[in-house]
Amino acid sequence: MRHASIWKSNIGRYLFSTLEGLVCLFGGGLFCAGLLLIGTIPAIAMTYFMHVLWSVSAFCSGRRAGFHGRTHGIRTGFICSMILCMILFCGCFALQEDITERLFTRCLLMLVAGVIGGIVGVNTKLKKPPY
Repeated sequence: MRHASIWKSNIGRYLFSTLEGLVCLFGGGLFCAGLLLIGTIPAIAMTYFMHVLWSVSAFCSGRRAGFHGRTHGIRTGFICSMILCMILFCGCFALQEDITERLFTRCLLMLVAGVIGGIVGVNTKLKKPPY
């Protein structure tokens, strides 16, 4: 008898995939903080690095959810990216940051990367069944 997997439910798949994207973001943020601590990267480049880092986390979460869902890659990646965008906006409100065009640019890049990740995850060839 096979056990029930959390990846088969839509909510579990989206939440755990978003959690993987946040872990990726956390690791990249630690790397970024190390670079700032050493002083090898200018502060203006950090903005672009954070755009890339949030986009990579959206790609990873969309890819993981698409891989386990195996259908609707565009929708799956879009939902994972929207969850990450909501986390970003909630963080900005909690820290009382200004809503600027950089934030909307970051969200747009995240949506595109998440959709691409969802498509890649759905179309990934399986070596063995994921469950």
